[in-house]
Amino acid sequence: MTSVGEILSGARENKRLTLDDIHKFTKIHPRYLKALEAGDYEIFSNRIHAKGFLKIYSEFLGLNVDQMLAFWRREYEKVFENREQALTKKVLPGLTNTRVFFTPAHLVGGVVFVLILGFFAYLFYQYKSYSGAPELQIYSPQNSVVVTNGLVDVTGKTDLDAILLINNQRVILNTDGSFATSIKLNEGLNTLNFKSVNKLGRETEVVRTIIYRATAVDEAKQASESTR
Repeated sequence: MTSVGEILSGARENKRLTLDDIHKFTKIHPRYLKALEAGDYEIFSNRIHAKGFLKIYSEFLGLNVDQMLAFWRREYEKVFENREQALTKKVLPGLTNTRVFFTPAHLVGGVVFVLILGFFAYLFYQYKSYSGAPELQIYSPQNSVVVTNGLVDVTGKTDLDAILLINNQRVILNTDGSFATSIKLNEGLNTLNFKSVNKLGRETEVVRTIIYRATAVDEAKQASESTR
């Protein structure tokens, strides 16, 4: 029975073409074309590589591609299967018979690895905390509110190691970084400037504006205090 390589070379010779001629049209290197005609598949890295070139070459010569691939599978696909199996055994010798034993040394090594990993994770967290701007949350008051009480309660939270200033006045933080204080307002528009500064001088600022509209009682109280 005629081989795949003989069919290819016969079709090429009937068209009076050289391997270089085929290369110009298909862009397949002549050494691969020669290997296909000679049945030398050791040059190809895998079966997909070989079948791809065979398909292109067959189409160019006007051959029946499906028939040529069927002939090729009958003649050469087993060669690639054997080569792949041999490669697997070489790379993973005795894998199915390998047993893994855990000793106290392995356990100690694993614990040490976890501790080292945790230590570096902690350092990274500290670096991110110090290098970035501190977090600053203002719970109250809300922005652009109108109040009728001349004393406003201020609450919020920032990084524990940061310094908090409200209108350039330092506010003492609680043990969890939260803060709470009261600020006296002036009638009309009031601006509260919150600034949190960490050890590296990184700052986060939040501004709240509050409109204080004094009631008649508050006005009388303020007038009484001013006459004292």
